[in-house]
Amino acid sequence: MTIRKLLTRPLPAPPAESSVKSSLIQDALAMPQLLPARLFWDNLRELRAWWPVLIPLMLWVGLQTYRRERAALRAGE
Repeated sequence: MTIRKLLTRPLPAPPAESSVKSSLIQDALAMPQLLPARLFWDNLRELRAWWPVLIPLMLWVGLQTYRRERAALRAGE
């Protein structure tokens, strides 16, 4: 088939995938690899009233851990 024939052919109609797309998203969220992240998020949502305290605390602990591990890596070089 020549390129001219390929370029002049009309494009096929897009498939109606609205239900398929939503089921793919639900299947992806139900993957066992995402279970720990989903459990973490569900537990964090239950503590929504504590977010003004928890989120800055988690950011601070994460930053301190990052700095400590980064310093350990640089010391080992």
